[in-house]
Amino acid sequence: MFRHHATQLLKIMGLSGEVPSAILPDEISVALSRAREHPSLKDSLKDENKPTNNDNNIDLNTRAKPLFDLLERAKSRNCEVMWR
Repeated sequence: MFRHHATQLLKIMGLSGEVPSAILPDEISVALSRAREHPSLKDSLKDENKPTNNDNNIDLNTRAKPLFDLLERAKSRNCEVMWR
């Protein structure tokens, strides 16, 4: 994931967006809830069937899915996630 997309997602989740940083297991649920309720992610869900011919025009939900999956796994294992 490109840094500017990662920073945007971190801020949407209510985190600082600073690199390096981390999220603790007890913070993950709230962060994921904030992200899933954020208008920019909800709007991209509505447009997911819209055809696109440009690989650079990837919606934010598509970019966020691997991060959300990682956070869900970390939460289930009671692990923190660090990024740098």
